[in-house]
Amino acid sequence: EANADAEHKGFCDKELGESKVTRTKLTESIDGLTADIEGGKASITQMTEDIAQLSEDIAALDASVKEATTLRVAEKEKNTATIKDAVEAQKAVEAAVSVLKDFYKKASTATALVQTQTAMPTTEWGKSGGVKMDSEEWDAMANPGFEGKVDLGHKEGMQTFGATYTGQQSSVGGVLAFLEVIASDFGKLEAETRSSEAEAADAHKAFMATTKANAAAKNQEVELLTADRMESENQVRTSAKDLKATQDQALAADRYYEKLKPTCVDTGVTYE
Repeated sequence: EANADAEHKGFCDKELGESKVTRTKLTESIDGLTADIEGGKASITQMTEDIAQLSEDIAALDASVKEATTLRVAEKEKNTATIKDAVEAQKAVEAAVSVLKDFYKKASTATALVQTQTAMPTTEWGKSGGVKMDSEEWDAMANPGFEGKVDLGHKEGMQTFGATYTGQQSSVGGVLAFLEVIASDFGKLEAETRSSEAEAADAHKAFMATTKANAAAKNQEVELLTADRMESENQVRTSAKDLKATQDQALAADRYYEKLKPTCVDTGVTYE
């Protein structure tokens, strides 16, 4: 009987000790797996939020690129039209200046045949002391039967009746100066617009490069986060399976411990 008691005690000590170790390890494993799953789920949630925010940022960048491109196209069209108008205006003013200079140059060299009136005493009707009516001299002056075309134009050096018309030479300098100011203003407008267009084009180019690089970086970050989230989801699924298996083992260990209790614990003698 003493040997039987000793053997029973040895059995209980061994089984209860191993059961305790097993149940402790399983409990620790369950706690660790549960923490891993909760941490994994939290990481998945955070990564999902980060991906959503990045996606919004990318959409905003794409929208800004579209808007900037639309504005750039409109700005370029406006600047191109302004430059074209300024160039054409300069050409028009230059042509006007050329015409005026040529006109005043020719007008300044015009000569005049001044007609003076002298008293011609009349001796009898139809006769004068100078030219006799119906004479060849008279016909040469009056020429009432002239049927040709009268040339009313004026050429440089041509004689004219009356005072020479030389144009408003006193004001020509002011007119030409005014036109030169206008031409200068259009030239300045052209230069400023070209400079503004170049600066706008460079700024747009830099903006597009920076924005596209930013969008590319965010897209890459989305890809990395998506991959990390998938890995975390796989880990959570694996941990969940391990947790289920560990919980089953812990349940079996608890049941075995409950089986040992009647003979090893509830006898009044503690073998643990």
